[in-house]
Amino acid sequence: MHSPPETTQDPRHPYTQRLVKAAPSLASRRIESAHAAGVETAADELVSHDVDADAEQVVRVENLTKVFEVRGAKGDAKTLTAVDDVSFGVRRGTTTALVGESGSGKSTVANMVLKLLEPTSGTVFHRGVDLSTLSGDKLFALRRTMQPVFQNPYGSLDPMYSIFRVIEEPLRVHQVGDRAAREARVAELLDMVALPRSVMRRYPGELSGGQRQRVAIARALALKPEVIVLDEAVSALDVLVQAQILRLLAELQDELSLTYLFITHDLAVVRQIADDVVVMEHGRIVEAGPCEEIFANPQESYTRELIDAVPGASIELYSVP
Repeated sequence: MHSPPETTQDPRHPYTQRLVKAAPSLASRRIESAHAAGVETAADELVSHDVDADAEQVVRVENLTKVFEVRGAKGDAKTLTAVDDVSFGVRRGTTTALVGESGSGKSTVANMVLKLLEPTSGTVFHRGVDLSTLSGDKLFALRRTMQPVFQNPYGSLDPMYSIFRVIEEPLRVHQVGDRAAREARVAELLDMVALPRSVMRRYPGELSGGQRQRVAIARALALKPEVIVLDEAVSALDVLVQAQILRLLAELQDELSLTYLFITHDLAVVRQIADDVVVMEHGRIVEAGPCEEIFANPQESYTRELIDAVPGASIELYSVP
């Protein structure tokens, strides 16, 4: 049996090599080492799509604040500021990563962007339209353009629904096509997320975590949205499956010109998929900028601490062919 350093520096078994190669925390280190040597890596392909620095901002949040009323231990009323004066934009066709530790407010921001939660103050814009002005049919139409993928693939799918019904549901709710047309669309979506069409007659409990998350992605794509908000969408998956899902997301983005708001605490994942990074601490933005700049020259101590905390930061890696 090898010691941990031997396992990461000189893995012998093909499966171990795949694990070390796929682990985002280690892949991030490998990217940095390769860049220092002037070499491109396979992982670079995840963010290799052309990015227009002047692309319009599909989503824009300005001075977003969310204050919750909570009860103290003695029953007294208190307030908790979960999000405090946050402003940033998400450019068309790019991935903006909103990062921070647990409790930083990033998921609260995501819920306000999706209009699942109303801000205490501030504004969320979609293509220049203030979401607070939308209701009824206009709000219903917005749901087609922005879709979520949540963290837990074991909890985000109704266990009583077949996979067909899970993916078909948004089509049915929005009255898209007849039964035959919806079934054809579900089959197409399963193809897009690399699942066999036979899966549509199965149930979530019969699938693995990675397969369930592919189903969740297919459901999010059903209405042909422009923006997908991914809230810790790969954090519950093992490293091999995580790498596969990240590559799938990158391929779908290139193919469908999708815009991603990617919520995560894992900067190793961010390093592989993001174009822009927004770092949050205690409900406020402490640093923001292009991904390469944030990793190459973080300005804030909190950002440096997050980068230093990436698992495997001190591990020496073997050279992957």
